Amino acid sequence: MSVHANPRAKSPARKAESESEVLLPETSESGNQRDRSDDSARPQRTGFSWLVFEIVGAIVTALLSIVIATLALHISPAGLNERWQIGGADGILHYFVFTGATQSFSYVNNPNVGFPDGVNFFFSTQVDFASAVTMSVLTLFIHNGITLLNVFFLLTFGFAGFTAFLFFRALRVRAWIAVLFGLAFALAPYHFLRIGYGHAFIANCGAIPLIGIVVLMVAGRGADPFRAWAERASSRRARMVRLFGPPVVLGVVIATTTPYYFIFGVLVVAGVWLYAALATLLRKDKLSTLRRPTVAFAALSAFVGISLFLFSRSYGERYATYFARAIGESETYAGKFASLILPWFGSGLPKARGLALFYQNNSTVLPSTEAPGSSLIASLGIVALIAVLLVLGIADSRRLTSSWLGRLISDDRTRALAVGTVWALLFFMVSGLGIFVAMFVDTDIRAWSRMSIVLILFGLAFVALLVNAATAKYGVRYILGAVVGAVVVFDQLAGVAHALPVQPTADTEVTNFVAAADAALPDGCGVIQLPIKSFPESGSIGAMGDYDEGLPFLYTQPGHIRWSYGSINGTLGWNALAGATTPATFSSAVTASGACAIEVDLDAYTQNVDGWKPLVAAATGEADPTPIVTSDSGKLLLFAVPTAAK
Repeated sequence: MSVHANPRAKSPARKAESESEVLLPETSESGNQRDRSDDSARPQRTGFSWLVFEIVGAIVTALLSIVIATLALHISPAGLNERWQIGGADGILHYFVFTGATQSFSYVNNPNVGFPDGVNFFFSTQVDFASAVTMSVLTLFIHNGITLLNVFFLLTFGFAGFTAFLFFRALRVRAWIAVLFGLAFALAPYHFLRIGYGHAFIANCGAIPLIGIVVLMVAGRGADPFRAWAERASSRRARMVRLFGPPVVLGVVIATTTPYYFIFGVLVVAGVWLYAALATLLRKDKLSTLRRPTVAFAALSAFVGISLFLFSRSYGERYATYFARAIGESETYAGKFASLILPWFGSGLPKARGLALFYQNNSTVLPSTEAPGSSLIASLGIVALIAVLLVLGIADSRRLTSSWLGRLISDDRTRALAVGTVWALLFFMVSGLGIFVAMFVDTDIRAWSRMSIVLILFGLAFVALLVNAATAKYGVRYILGAVVGAVVVFDQLAGVAHALPVQPTADTEVTNFVAAADAALPDGCGVIQLPIKSFPESGSIGAMGDYDEGLPFLYTQPGHIRWSYGSINGTLGWNALAGATTPATFSSAVTASGACAIEVDLDAYTQNVDGWKPLVAAATGEADPTPIVTSDSGKLLLFAVPTAAK
């Protein structure tokens, strides 16, 4: 996103000289910085041609990200249409949500689940607005929920690649470097691990590079990617639009994404803004220099506040949250610096995977926390940025600018990245600032280890600046780029399929059971599922996984069978079955709901194998109820309520 002023014309001699020098802000005798970071070596694109160039670059990065991710995961066309088992229980949860999206907009009641009242996924706080809209658009072309989620997973690589390219262009690096590091970010181990954890919406990390752009705006004039563009405006009105339009647009877009990321955005931007404000006061600069950074921070905070307000309302349906996080979870799921810096367990570099596993097997601290998913390139950048902040604190700023490395270290963009990195680390690490958020604000954002994706972006950004700053003489810059590309391939991609096997399954037993149930029951039949279990995140029961009761819904034709599982705890719809725990209350609830059948998952009754029988007997009126459908292994049973079967 190269938007700085047009470079001065160059003579042939000057052009030749520029090919061998470092392209960093150069300090003049007056102390002002003159930006020669990227396009000074070629004619400046303006207007429509500039916009087309940047959009094409972002699209190319997005498409490459999707293709490479598909190859790395070894996804076949057949596998795209089958449920991936790698995500475990959370994977089933997201297939459940995406199947619902093929039948109704996520924030509209779906009568095919959560019988008798249906389900509105808005009240489960599972689906952010941007993802809900994306899912809705995709359903115009994809009508199967399993395929929809698999495609969405792959598209998240594209979203991340698209916005990452824009971030690196906003950082003012060359276009090919922006593509390279955009791919490095989109294909970070963190992203593949989201699939491993079954976290579809967390995998959609395209908001993080946009947060990075806001960080650059907040950091001040030298880092602001839109400043020079705004100053070239032909009128005061156009200048105001260019100054304040980008912060507002970015604030709106970020605030529609997953809450984890827009909360991270507010926290990181707040830290960089605070640093910029203190620096302005200590230098006794004009307070007007804080106007644009403050607008950028305020816009993001305001739109995030609106989003939080809207998602926290009850709308006459929700009377309680479906879970209560403990304060201590913000430490249990915090990050570890060693895990952040060491290679990830899927690295294909020699001995790198062994090193990661050695630490994992010998560390007893936070065994339940998520892997941060950093890459070697990002780790090097993170360590370097921490060192940069130390150097800036002790070095003579005038002497720093006498060398290319010093100019890189003292550059405003590097300073912004260093401040953002250290501030983000304070939230990322165990017993860091995250625990104070849990103590005094809210406990919902508990997995502070996910702040690693912000750190990964900043680490990659510094290495991108380093490559961009390298001399073109003897092809040094391109050699560095090739080295980065090779490390990305072997460290981030080579071991993905081995570390995170997708394992597609056709779920034959479930599909056969659903087909038999469909044939035995009238269309529109409501089926009460035992055990009665709330949605979401209510834990495993016996050998039945947390979301296993949602599997039949994945393979049911809309309108044919209405399954009871999916009722959200804390909503009025959940009350219809929540208290049906005795034979009498269960029988009454079945009759009141108008259900025509009862389904039992025997895996849930490993501790009390006959625990379901009194409930089914009371509802069917049979002392020894006989199932009308039994699954292939015998674990799923279907019982007809009297007069309901075909």
